[in-house]
Amino acid sequence: MRYYYRKDWLNYRDEIIERDGGICIKCGRGSLEGAILQVHHKQYLSGKLPWEYPHDYCETLCKGCHAGQHGIIKPFTGWECVGYEDLGEISGECELCGTSIRHVFVVQHEKWPPMEVGEVCCDHLTDTCVATNHMGVLRSVEARQQRFVESTRWKYGEHGTCHIRQKGVNLEVEPVDCKFRLRVNDIQGRRRLSSIQDAKRLAFELLENGALEAFLEKRKHN
Repeated sequence: MRYYYRKDWLNYRDEIIERDGGICIKCGRGSLEGAILQVHHKQYLSGKLPWEYPHDYCETLCKGCHAGQHGIIKPFTGWECVGYEDLGEISGECELCGTSIRHVFVVQHEKWPPMEVGEVCCDHLTDTCVATNHMGVLRSVEARQQRFVESTRWKYGEHGTCHIRQKGVNLEVEPVDCKFRLRVNDIQGRRRLSSIQDAKRLAFELLENGALEAFLEKRKHN
């Protein structure tokens, strides 16, 4: 599980094991006896990442005792979706069905450690449409972005430039040093993008999240 390889978790894990004296609190074995020590969340808190729990919510168990606490078979009901991450490419794997995934949903259960699963398995485990609805919104944004990038309203000029007027803002993409940059109302951007399409996508993102509007408003009052 990728969440459990992060530095935040590893530091938190070490703190709990050190607090418990480096042994399993159930069987008393430690690494010298060949035990693989793990940190067990005694209950799961909605919206909390594994390392954000108060220490008294966790305890040190060996791998065997930990498995015993959770049972042998993963429960298929009673799960809750607590997080989402876009990997940027299909590089993940659903921990329930093994499907290759890009969009990761983190689900938790009071009797099982969190799992990272895909859209379909998330909705199946939680008995909701939370993942489907999230992806629907995301795909709607992606579709609007694609239409913006491919719009025929982009006008191409000399020297490889192109421009468009959107929401009352003049946007221009211009080449510079084998890269491309965005110019907004004749204000030159600092970022260098690899392609015209990347610059157009940046323009859409700034328009979509309101950052461009806030930037121009701030300049107006400076």
